[in-house]
Amino acid sequence: MESISKYGKFNEKEKCFELLNDPPRKWLNFHYNGTGDNEMVVEISNIGDGQAFVRDKVGNRCNITQWDSKYFYVRDDETNNVFCPWGEPAPREVKNKSCKYYTAKTVISSECDDLRVTQQIFVPKDLTTEVWNISLENLSDKPRKISMFAYSGFNLSGLDSEFNHVAAENLSKVIPEMGGVFVKNMNTLVPTNRFNGYIISLNNYTGGSGYRSNFTRSDFGFGTPKILWGWNADNKGGFGPDCCGLVQVTVTIPPKGKVREDFLIGLTSCPEEVIKLRNELTSEKLDEMLKEQEAIQAEKAKAFHIDLGEENKNISGLMNIFIKNGLMRYIIEPVGFRDNLQNDNAGALIDVDLYSKNTLFQLSSQYADGAFPRATRPFHRLQYSDQPAWVLLTIPGLIEESGDLTLLDKEVAYLDSDEVGTVWDHMIRSMRFLTKDLGKNGLCDQRYADWNDGLTKSEASGERESVMVTFQLCYGLLQLIKLAKIIGDKATEKEAQDNYDLFKKRLNDIAWDGKWYTRTICEDGYQIGSDKNDEGKIWMNPQTWAVLSDVASPEQAETCMNAVEKHLNHEIGYIVLAPPFTKFSPKVGEISNGIPNFRENGGCYCHASTFKGIVDCMLKRPEKAWNTYVKLAPDNPDNPVSQSKLEPFSFTNNYSAVDESYGLAGYPWRTGTAGWMVVLLIEWILGARRNLEGLMINPCLTKTIPTAKLTRKFRGATYFIEYDNTSGRCVGTQSIICDGKEIEGNILPDFKKGEHIVKVII
Repeated sequence: MESISKYGKFNEKEKCFELLNDPPRKWLNFHYNGTGDNEMVVEISNIGDGQAFVRDKVGNRCNITQWDSKYFYVRDDETNNVFCPWGEPAPREVKNKSCKYYTAKTVISSECDDLRVTQQIFVPKDLTTEVWNISLENLSDKPRKISMFAYSGFNLSGLDSEFNHVAAENLSKVIPEMGGVFVKNMNTLVPTNRFNGYIISLNNYTGGSGYRSNFTRSDFGFGTPKILWGWNADNKGGFGPDCCGLVQVTVTIPPKGKVREDFLIGLTSCPEEVIKLRNELTSEKLDEMLKEQEAIQAEKAKAFHIDLGEENKNISGLMNIFIKNGLMRYIIEPVGFRDNLQNDNAGALIDVDLYSKNTLFQLSSQYADGAFPRATRPFHRLQYSDQPAWVLLTIPGLIEESGDLTLLDKEVAYLDSDEVGTVWDHMIRSMRFLTKDLGKNGLCDQRYADWNDGLTKSEASGERESVMVTFQLCYGLLQLIKLAKIIGDKATEKEAQDNYDLFKKRLNDIAWDGKWYTRTICEDGYQIGSDKNDEGKIWMNPQTWAVLSDVASPEQAETCMNAVEKHLNHEIGYIVLAPPFTKFSPKVGEISNGIPNFRENGGCYCHASTFKGIVDCMLKRPEKAWNTYVKLAPDNPDNPVSQSKLEPFSFTNNYSAVDESYGLAGYPWRTGTAGWMVVLLIEWILGARRNLEGLMINPCLTKTIPTAKLTRKFRGATYFIEYDNTSGRCVGTQSIICDGKEIEGNILPDFKKGEHIVKVII
């Protein structure tokens, strides 16, 4: 099977991935405007399409465009030859095509019929606008009359701030003085006046059209629109689900000459707002806006930089160029509380102030009793049981990265309450909620579900208890004990320690079945995830969290993790449970109704596997840790991108183990896998781990990497770390030399500023 090199390569100099050949499926890039009151997300594929949406300050989300509905066409008006920058969807073949994926922009270019087109796409900071910079170059010796067509379907449905669906009732109008098409959602129940879309040209305007069937023939195919037969924009609007915006610009390009046009697609309140924006913007101003976004991304990229050798250049490219951008996804997309906090824990390595701010905002969704809704902005008030546990993991992680204990003193209001509490109080209430919200066996109530979305309770199961969440509670209690000692809160230290001892004993008495830990306990005592079960015998998460929480004894840790290797190790990753459920079980619930070997029903669920990689490092198993990392990354030799179809510059949440879609990756960008892969590689495999005392160096590096380099920014200082693993010892440190002086122990001096050279002998 063919690797990444068949399709393109990471370009370290340009800080991009360059696609040169057709990928196995459309490969998506991810752009956004920034954090704030109106946050825009745009996905762009190699053919220029992709979804776009905006979320406002209170959480209303408007879907501007969906997938497969946004294209750019070039037509020679003398021959009616039509082509697109990547050669699709119009059927005319192009040559010398390239798609360069940068963090701040996507650039698609090609040549056809002595014309060279470049489509550059980005999202300006603070605008809810997607920009297409189009450059057309005439390679011939004669003038050319050319029409450009920018097309976008408009969805304009969405969610209000309480997670209620907002339906679309769309009306489109061609407005020449606006330079394009305005599409309004006429639904009287829209939560704001900004559920309206537009598409315009900035510099020139020939005509527009506002309904899909105006532009396409009766098959509604975007590969054969009417423009292939000489159709021009008809300046007609429309009403209904197929409202679109099409803008035509016709220009004459002199021999060997160039022209530029800019198109904007976005969300607005009214046409007047768009007219004002069009009057204020110029091509030069758009170029300045792009430079601003590029500067933001360049600064973010400085957080860390790795060099794992030539054989691992694709992993290095993913981590050095793209992963920092990928972690932004959860800050600006309406995903769950637990997703945000896990992401914040990892994002602290990149920008501790930004991710601390996001955590404080997320804490404001905690109820006074310590519980959390599933999500905020928009609210999703269904309660999963694991939410409070992530507070106990993330807050200590932020403090260890910043060294700033005053985070605990910041005050955050409780949801639907007049009460205000410090961050420390929020942590204590998280602990107390979890330690009181119990089932009949004294383990944490599973509520609707826990970390596994499909592991829902049913009428047959009754109330259930989550073994995994109880392990997470124990992990969090250890963090509370550590912080309580430092700040001198002896009462909380004792409370947390007493709880830890109690729940550790309960877990080992109730959930250990002799070979591994079970997953969930039903009201009648039936245990899911036991060797006694026919299906779903062993689950990944209870085993890894048993070790992470130090609940498992050394013997139990070795036994259950050996069982993971035996039963859950798969060629294309690590499966989340085995064997998969092949028939619906009322006691198990919805997860047993899923496709066997897919996603949470026995698929290779990458997010869960990241915990396993960390545990491998804790147990000093460097080869297993590295094997886990490689299996989850896009360049797994046993599941290369030609089979997984995954973008080389993004992680995915799962790989399918179903025969009909073997190895296929889920969607890119939208996964908690990304953050944990940062933690696994930077903090555990390379071992540059945050600690209240400073930056700890404790690597667990595979013998296949004899030397490595890591640049890591930490508390205002920059550390250039070189690893010497030529001895093959792989784990721990023999010596650490910092700025020419050998240090005692394995914690680097906390310099707070400056650049420092560190040499590590493993």
